[in-house]
Amino acid sequence: MTDAVRLCRGVEDYRPLFIEDPLRIENPESYRRLRQQTAVPIAAGEQLGTKWQFRSLIEEELIDYARIDMCIAAGFTESRKIAGWAETHYIDIAVHNPIGPISTAACLHLNVATPNMLVQELPRRPGECLGDVIVSKHRWEDGWLYVSDEPGLGLDVDWEGLARYPFKHESLPIFYREDGALTNW
Repeated sequence: MTDAVRLCRGVEDYRPLFIEDPLRIENPESYRRLRQQTAVPIAAGEQLGTKWQFRSLIEEELIDYARIDMCIAAGFTESRKIAGWAETHYIDIAVHNPIGPISTAACLHLNVATPNMLVQELPRRPGECLGDVIVSKHRWEDGWLYVSDEPGLGLDVDWEGLARYPFKHESLPIFYREDGALTNW
């Protein structure tokens, strides 16, 4: 907690758009304490999966930006509910999107349907990830991602391209702390 307060106070004069996840999300009480000790805008929530998990962050206005991850929050319906609830507290959304072209297209559609959308994380532009498999009809221009007029998510699958990537079962890495406890990545 002390390090998060120090970091947030240290960057206040630079007026960042927000500080993302300055604390672990499991304990809203920590966000209450942090909110009282800094004026820097706070963005959090990318690890939360339901509106109920966002509840205290939104209702108590502990965050300025809700980092909804549609792939964790069960898709459009739950994400729209979270975004709508956040809107009633003047909390904008900054969609979390680390996964790939399908997630990007889904997040883009959420964004254009959400009045309190601020910004979308975009790790790769359309065509830069799996471009030989997923053909995106969305257009990237001058730092903006424009939604296509195509039906659905605006994506096509190149089935021949997909055949070049046969399924292989792989286990995700498992991380341990020095004391042997499991941790996330």
